[in-house]
Amino acid sequence: MNGFKRLLQKHSFLCCTYEDVRCAWHKIFPVSTPTPVWYKYNEHPSTETTEKMPLNHEWYHINRSLYRKEHVYYNLQNALRVNPNVKGFAFVFFMGIGDYLYTTPMWEKLKEQFPHIPFYAYVGAQFDKTNSPLVGKVLEDNPYFEKVFYFNGARYPRVWKNYDYSEVFSKAPSDFLIIPVYYEYSVNTSHRVHSLFETFDLSVPQDIPVPKMYFPKEIAPVVQFYLEQIRQGAQDKKRIVFLQLDSRSSDYTYPYVLELANGLIAQGYYVISVTKGGPVENSAYLELDIKKLSINQTWQLLSMLKKEYPLYVISVVSVFWAASAGLGLPNLGMQHWVDQKIHNVWYPNIEVITNYMYPLLPRDKQIVAPPESFTPYNKKMVNYKPEWVIRWFKEKFEH
Repeated sequence: MNGFKRLLQKHSFLCCTYEDVRCAWHKIFPVSTPTPVWYKYNEHPSTETTEKMPLNHEWYHINRSLYRKEHVYYNLQNALRVNPNVKGFAFVFFMGIGDYLYTTPMWEKLKEQFPHIPFYAYVGAQFDKTNSPLVGKVLEDNPYFEKVFYFNGARYPRVWKNYDYSEVFSKAPSDFLIIPVYYEYSVNTSHRVHSLFETFDLSVPQDIPVPKMYFPKEIAPVVQFYLEQIRQGAQDKKRIVFLQLDSRSSDYTYPYVLELANGLIAQGYYVISVTKGGPVENSAYLELDIKKLSINQTWQLLSMLKKEYPLYVISVVSVFWAASAGLGLPNLGMQHWVDQKIHNVWYPNIEVITNYMYPLLPRDKQIVAPPESFTPYNKKMVNYKPEWVIRWFKEKFEH
């Protein structure tokens, strides 16, 4: 990456201004960029059997940065038709764990199309607002990927799709296509999973497929340890409630973890949390140590608990919106800021607490919070009062 782009990466305001000007210039003076037959900007590649571009090193990866609101569509069958030297696919991930979960229904379908092509995963090695390297640990349990690697990259403000993944160009085998995992997230997109299927030229399912969860066959000792601890604590409780009340992408943590947990315990629930701040001295409360338990082990633990107890989730909009759908758990989801694109990440198992009515979410899945039930957190976000959260939880899930 050149020095100018490194400068833009470090200064968000400069980057945003540059990208706005670049996008406006492109609209006034559009220039069509020639692409290989296996991808195209803003439209689906047509089926091709011949290639006009040289099959050199540049052919194997996308040839320029994207403009704001621009998208890339793939036709990987075309690549194999015109280039017999393609030996594998290097999928590049620069996203959070929740973002990854939305991709999981797609890999099985792609592998059905390309059963003899190895899938390698390349994951950004750093934490930032776009990327979590923990995605790599979850990918290690995904049966459709033969290998998982990491690369040193950098977030690009304003246009997340222009994440610097150039190191993959030298790390991936020279005969592998380098394919960034893109999706659309917009008001006009019906759902992120649908966007992923469209991006990769797959038949779009009518119903939204829930995330696929893959666990090791052998249960890790730490998972068994927590399972036994929960069994002891929850043996006289009517239900278990799992809390995930912080969001990396919005830099938000629910401030009433202690009050919410205590209120649920008072109602007869056993409470598990991955967000700190609860009543750790209470025998009906367990705070999971995420330094000892990986995210995939946490999901495995919940999948095992579900077989033994009525299990529910209360979460802010984050990774557990997708995870709860994959695990088939009822979720009371707190939408703590107004996001017109929220339908992109919603699943039917989620009852949404909101202070704004979303026209693209089912009305019967929205709990419209009255003004007295929340307090402002900042100019964009709100905090829902714990007594109201418990009230809505009981109304929705106590039958």
